[in-house]
Amino acid sequence: MSTYNQDKGLLGRALSNLAWLLAGKGVGAVLSLIYLGLAVRTLKSEGFGQFTLIFGTAQAIAAIVSFQTWQIVIRYGVHHTKSDDNGPLSRLAGFCIGLDIAGAGAGCLLAWGGVILLAPLLGWSQPLSHAALAFCFVMLLSVRSTAVGLLRLHDRYGLGALADAVTPVVRFFGAVTAVMLDPTVTGFLIAWAIADIVTAIVYWVCVIRVMPNYLNLSNMRQGWRAPLENPGIWRFTWLTNLNSIIGTGCNNLLVLLVGIYTGAADAGQYRLAYQLSQALARVSEMFSRAVLPELARAHAMNEFKSIQKLLQRSTGLAIAATVTIILIVSVAGQPVLKILAGAAYLNAFPLLVVLGISASFDLIGVSFEPALIATGYAGSALKVRLARTLVLFAAFAVLAPFWGAMGAAWSTMISSLLGLLLSGWAVWRAVGSQSRMSRFQTR
Repeated sequence: MSTYNQDKGLLGRALSNLAWLLAGKGVGAVLSLIYLGLAVRTLKSEGFGQFTLIFGTAQAIAAIVSFQTWQIVIRYGVHHTKSDDNGPLSRLAGFCIGLDIAGAGAGCLLAWGGVILLAPLLGWSQPLSHAALAFCFVMLLSVRSTAVGLLRLHDRYGLGALADAVTPVVRFFGAVTAVMLDPTVTGFLIAWAIADIVTAIVYWVCVIRVMPNYLNLSNMRQGWRAPLENPGIWRFTWLTNLNSIIGTGCNNLLVLLVGIYTGAADAGQYRLAYQLSQALARVSEMFSRAVLPELARAHAMNEFKSIQKLLQRSTGLAIAATVTIILIVSVAGQPVLKILAGAAYLNAFPLLVVLGISASFDLIGVSFEPALIATGYAGSALKVRLARTLVLFAAFAVLAPFWGAMGAAWSTMISSLLGLLLSGWAVWRAVGSQSRMSRFQTR
């Protein structure tokens, strides 16, 4: 196969994977606007703010204890798929499931202490604190990351899209039920919790039905052997955990800080603008997940020219998509806010614009972090996240006392721009050096 066709095939498969992910998210995006609007209008500014803070707490704790095992499955499983022996991949799956369960257990302990600490700071009553703790437990125990990785490793993105679509569908019906039967913060938390449980069940049912050979219990019980069969896996595991803490965890921590600094109502406005701007970030995340298996395969075959071509083309597509979406946000942002949440939330429009620009920087660098992870430079990806996180909180400390939630939005934008520049430079160095090394070895 020619290098051109191979490059085209990599991008084509990545876009095909993305199409399946978008198919699962397309219906969800529409439903999410509806159930988010129901939550905002039903709970009002203070209630929605409290709901936001509880949800952010659960997400932050989940990020802290997450090992992103779907990335581990893809990074090391791609080598085992070439073998007729299912044992190594089954043991890898057992190792990752063990990490998921251990992380969930640690997260439950952390949630217990976190809720006790945050309740007086965020104004939670005792019943609301109990509801928050129960919600955190459900989110943490609904483990599915390993199942996500197994489906993506075997290009079963259609099934993954089906499982992903379960979350917004259940949340939609749950929100409607909450409006009719229990229009409180607790009612909406129950709806979101049920959605997480059902989604996890669907993911594991899909894996069990389509690839039962990889869930051989006798092999999975020997998951402790996975580090022996996959050199470097522990280092990669801790790096992905730190990446999760620094990335997702700190973003949700920022929402909590906005709530502590300015109150639940402002935190709700910030979260609403953040959720809408995350349409860009979700595209980034989906493309990142779609492109990682292809980059891992190319790296396994030492096809560094293919990796470079894929990076160039995916970045070009991301820039074009970014310009289009920013124009849409600028023109349609206010009407969408008014329809979704009412005139009272039009004050969130400036937040939406700034956070939308921030998310656009993440979209432009969509393939940079997966490239670093796939080529064995997870440490570089971590350093980039660490640098942008330090800048995020430093900027927040300076700007928040003067501009409140808007200061948090500007801090996020500065952090995203720095992340784009640093990750682009790290990828250029990593892929370039490996490409030169590969050419030298083949001489």
